[in-house]
Amino acid sequence: MALGSIVVKVPQGVDDRIALLIASSERLKAIVEINEALKESTLSEEDAIELGRLAKKGRGKYLERKYSPRR
Repeated sequence: MALGSIVVKVPQGVDDRIALLIASSERLKAIVEINEALKESTLSEEDAIELGRLAKKGRGKYLERKYSPRR
């Protein structure tokens, strides 16, 4: 799977210094690093979605047990 680019569009009128801060944010750097680490992954998009669903379901069960008034 080929990876694309990350494009940050900043509205006109935003100060250049602010735009540079946005483009160099730690979150964007982390996304780039994650993409680089995963570029050799054989995990399909469908597999990733299913893993996300399972994790969400498990977290829901955990929270239900932890905060359920039926202790």
